[in-house]
Amino acid sequence: MNYLSVRNTRLAFVAIITVFLSACATTLAPNYDKAIVDGLVSVNQKMMEHFASTSSGTSNSDYDKREKTYNSIIGSIDALAIQAKARPIPKSKITEKVNEYLRSRDVEVLEGEDAPSAKALEKISETITKMRDTDKKQGVTAFEVNTFKGQAVIYLDQAITYESFLER
Repeated sequence: MNYLSVRNTRLAFVAIITVFLSACATTLAPNYDKAIVDGLVSVNQKMMEHFASTSSGTSNSDYDKREKTYNSIIGSIDALAIQAKARPIPKSKITEKVNEYLRSRDVEVLEGEDAPSAKALEKISETITKMRDTDKKQGVTAFEVNTFKGQAVIYLDQAITYESFLER
């Protein structure tokens, strides 16, 4: 064999190995989407402004002044949840093994096709909707506002953390 044929054979072998190894890469999470992160940052600001403006409590007599804000926040959150759900989580044998292990330890596992951020966004929407409905019916006390805020912040932190982590 001459030098060129050995070199070409080695290059072909390296190329085949590279293709094979890159095909074996396992994706365990959906792709990063800057629009979702930007949306989370925006809705976070809107929510915190709303919580600040209602922090002393509200009366149902002036609920109509807040209705548009509630609906805007809920609509933004629901739209982000749809965007997050639009990216399926890749299935893999590794994920299945991890889930089996977690189940064996009685730990809740992620089931289905939705990213954890989508689930967190759904919980935020439920929380803000419950706050809106309570405000409309009877107003909310300062304690209730703080409770709704605490719950929303927990879920918002989960969504922002997960989505930000995807930017690898």
